[in-house]
Amino acid sequence: MIRTHENPLALRAGVLSVLVHGVLLAVLLVSFNWKSIAPASVAEVELWDKLPTQAAAAKPAQVPPVKLKPVVKVVKAPEPEAPAELKAEIQLKKKLPKPAEPKIDKTVEKKPKKTLLKPELDPKVREDKVRKLQQMLAEEDQQDARQAQKSAAQAAKVAQVGAANKAVIDGYAEKIRNKIRQFVNPQLCGAGKPEMELAVTLIPTGEVIGTPRITKSSGITACDESVERAVLQASPLPVPKESELFNQFRNLKLKFRPLD
Repeated sequence: MIRTHENPLALRAGVLSVLVHGVLLAVLLVSFNWKSIAPASVAEVELWDKLPTQAAAAKPAQVPPVKLKPVVKVVKAPEPEAPAELKAEIQLKKKLPKPAEPKIDKTVEKKPKKTLLKPELDPKVREDKVRKLQQMLAEEDQQDARQAQKSAAQAAKVAQVGAANKAVIDGYAEKIRNKIRQFVNPQLCGAGKPEMELAVTLIPTGEVIGTPRITKSSGITACDESVERAVLQASPLPVPKESELFNQFRNLKLKFRPLD
C-alpha cells in the first residue's frame, strides 16, 4: 500500500519500474513453448524516496534458443546373402591357382618308326629277286665300262688334236722368230747368246697392234731396242688361218734369241 505522504516523483518511479518488469515478463513468456507451463514469477517492487539520477538500465533481451533439426541417418538395407553353395564355389575359385598357359613346343615330335616284320619270302621268289639284282649290277658295270672306253677314246682324240695343233703352233712360232731376226742388228747384241721375252698383240692378218714390249730383258739395252724395232719392221708376221689356232697367237708371248 502506497503511502499518501510520499513525493509524486517517487510514485512515477514506481509505476515505471512496474512497467519495465511487465515487459520483461511478457518477452520471457513469448520465448517459451506455449504448451509448457511457465513457473509463476514474483515481481518485487521497490519504492524510492527520491528519483535516481539515471534510469535503471534495461536488462538485455534473451535470445530464443535455436532448435536443431535431428540428422536422419540413411541406413542401407543389407544385401541378401548368397547361397552357401555359391559362397563355397567363389572361395574355391580364389584358392585355386591360375592355370598356366600351355607352352607350344616348336620342336617337331619325332614319331617312333614303326618296325614292320617282313614276312619270310618263298625260296623261289628270293632266288628270282637275287638273279634280277645280279643282272642289274652286271648291266651297270657294262655301262660304266662302255662310258670309260668312250671317254678314253675322246681323250686320245683330243690329245692327238692337241699334239697336232702344238706342232702347228710351234712351227708358226719358229717362222715368226726367223722373220724378226732378219731385221735385228746383230752387232748391237754382243758376241754371246742373249735371250729375251716379248709380248706382241696380233690380228688375224698377222699385223702387229701397238708397240711390242720386252717382258724380260736380255741385259743389253741396245739389243732390246733393236729387237723391238725388228718386230715392227717384220709385220705382218706369219700366223695360221684357222681361228682356233690363231687364238694362240692373238696375245703372243715369245722367247727370242736374236743371234741364233
